[in-house]
Amino acid sequence: MVYSCMGQGFYYPHNISSTKKAKVKCMSKVEEIFSAGIDIGTSTTTVVISKLKIKNVASGFVVPKIEIIDKAVIYRSDVYFTPLLDETTIDFKGIEEIVKKEYERAKVSPDEIKTGAVIITGDTARKENAQNVLEAISKMAGSFVVATAGPHLEAYIAGLGSGAATYSNEKHVSVSNADVGGGTSNIAVFDDGKLKATLCADIGGRLIRFEPWTYKVQSFIRGGEVTANYLGIKLEKGKNLLKTEIFAIAEALSQALISIILGNPNELAQKLAIGDLSQCIVPKCIMFSGGVGRLIYEEEPDTEEGSITRFGDLGPALAEEIKNAVKDTSMKLVKPAETIYATVIGAGIHTTELSGSTIYVSDPEVLPFRDLPAIYLTASDDLDKISTEIVSKAEKFSVQDSKILPAIVIPKAFGNSFAKIKELTQAIENAARRVAPKSPIVVICEDDIGKAVGNLLRNNLSKPRPVISIDQLTMKEGDYIDIGKPLYDGGVVPVVIKTLVFSNS
Repeated sequence: MVYSCMGQGFYYPHNISSTKKAKVKCMSKVEEIFSAGIDIGTSTTTVVISKLKIKNVASGFVVPKIEIIDKAVIYRSDVYFTPLLDETTIDFKGIEEIVKKEYERAKVSPDEIKTGAVIITGDTARKENAQNVLEAISKMAGSFVVATAGPHLEAYIAGLGSGAATYSNEKHVSVSNADVGGGTSNIAVFDDGKLKATLCADIGGRLIRFEPWTYKVQSFIRGGEVTANYLGIKLEKGKNLLKTEIFAIAEALSQALISIILGNPNELAQKLAIGDLSQCIVPKCIMFSGGVGRLIYEEEPDTEEGSITRFGDLGPALAEEIKNAVKDTSMKLVKPAETIYATVIGAGIHTTELSGSTIYVSDPEVLPFRDLPAIYLTASDDLDKISTEIVSKAEKFSVQDSKILPAIVIPKAFGNSFAKIKELTQAIENAARRVAPKSPIVVICEDDIGKAVGNLLRNNLSKPRPVISIDQLTMKEGDYIDIGKPLYDGGVVPVVIKTLVFSNS
């Protein structure tokens, strides 16, 4: 097996020469790499540059295990309004200019950025050219994690980035992080650091846009129109709203948001919902991230005339009303470690290796795959629970509008007996049929069981579909994987595993 991390060193099994052993040993030294995180949201675009220290922590001449031993954000960009050509098209040139400008200000060249993450979130992820923009930006510097995040994946990422998951783990308390952006609010609920639910709605600061410092409506999107209609307020481009009407809309949105977090969505919340709102666990603590989230933690609201539309949107009014709504609940308001920069600071460990040799690839023509998120199964003997877990996590971790299932990671804890594997593959097939009936099924086995899992899974299928089962890889939930075309007469496949990095976790 060949293994490399950022091109540093190789692993050779058993009979290796002393020269090659020396090359393996050199991997034990600490390496420093630059990583970039680029977040293109509904309202804002930000760039974060971080320096990561990585090291092989495996002992002896076993397969290297590369870990991040230190990380530091060395540069945070200005916060830019996301440039759009029109309501359905992202301005790629505008995004490119922002990224290039911020690289220059950070005094790093694209060649120095070895890895990173570029993610389009919120309502911007629904734009027609979102995927093309992602791919073009990622080519500017290294091989990035590239994702158009659906609302549930965005909620999870923001909950990690804000520090909510870490806070929940350290304090042993349930925490809800509401990432309130321009077009959507994406809520992640953690208990003892573990993700319990994600909830999403069309609630955000840019549902209605104004001429800055005035009450004149420039444009609005669905969530703004639905809320105004619900209140009996007529929205028209060019019309001046009353200040009381703006606050009425903001109050209605804030009450809808809090009702979702408390597990009892009101009528407006149900109209604004994205997906199911029934899975909520009422948290003890609440955090807010995102552009509107940052405003919630300002000491005093700006009272200057027209200031509620100083950003040309509902943001300041919505933040003020959310803060008031939280006071009427039993939840403790906690300030997160990150607000506007809560998405990612980059992708830290970017490892390239070959799979094990006992793999199964039913149809090589469906490869390569790029940036497939991974979900990690919890050991269980209950097949219904396994299927339910796959369905639930697949819905959370799928990228925007994707019809591809996430990669399913089978830990060693599941065992490798024939009977156990057969039951497990039946559970996977049942779940895959419910979530994405035509998608290829990708399975990552930590144990040396890839071929057996692939064969049994293929035989269990009620309708033919591609099956890729590879083994002897270790991935965490939320990692991303690239899978290349088979090598050595189909005996192995090259893979790239990418781990997202957050500043506080």
